[in-house]
Amino acid sequence: MERDIIGVVSGKGGVGKTTTVLNLSAALIGFNKKVIAVDTDMKMPSLGLQLGMYYFPVTLNDVLMNRGNIFEALYIHSSGLRIIPASLCMGDVGVSGLENVLNDPFMEGNIVLVDTPPGLEKNTVTIVRTCPEVWVVTIPEIPAITDAMKIISYCRKTKTKPIGIIVNMYRKRESNQVSVKEIESTCDLPVIGIVPEDKNIKKSIFNTIPLVFFDPYSPASVAFKKIAADLVEEKYEPPKFLLLRRILRRFKK
Repeated sequence: MERDIIGVVSGKGGVGKTTTVLNLSAALIGFNKKVIAVDTDMKMPSLGLQLGMYYFPVTLNDVLMNRGNIFEALYIHSSGLRIIPASLCMGDVGVSGLENVLNDPFMEGNIVLVDTPPGLEKNTVTIVRTCPEVWVVTIPEIPAITDAMKIISYCRKTKTKPIGIIVNMYRKRESNQVSVKEIESTCDLPVIGIVPEDKNIKKSIFNTIPLVFFDPYSPASVAFKKIAADLVEEKYEPPKFLLLRRILRRFKK
């Protein structure tokens, strides 16, 4: 594999797309894979913010405007997670050169997860077209699924292949939500992962550490690891005595 570029998209904001990118990146590191997460949201970048990283002398914006190179725009979190952030300063930056950035020789040998802006604004459309494949993140609510259908439909009109849906914030035994089967039927796309609603996600964001590292035994962490394992065709079995491990970890905190 020279490089594997996967766009992570959503039909609307607030469905946990960036959190998904960070935790899948962390989970893939756990399988000894080289990963780079790229923030392509030029208006509301948050990849670095969720990691507590605020100072970026060179960003993706600079690379796109030929004011820096991709190596200079790469930053490493204390956890080992590598990101290429967008600038936190608002600016009208075109993304027409993104395909060249993602296919730069520096990216070879990496799984590149592209955190896209939500919806189908002008930049998003361009970004999606640069990704050979995309994962669609949604929550089990009708408005989010309706918007997810729109972006799936757009992808199918291009060369971008929608691989599957990640259902985030899923609540077991909750009747007031759209079921996984209904999501698959409505979107005509398989659900490749179900991430349960998990209060530890907010704690991990507050502590600026991906949940997979912050609380590796939490329900959402286990779900992210399963999705990552399927991507790289690795076998993953949740640790034995998982409930006991969660309880013991809670006492340690």
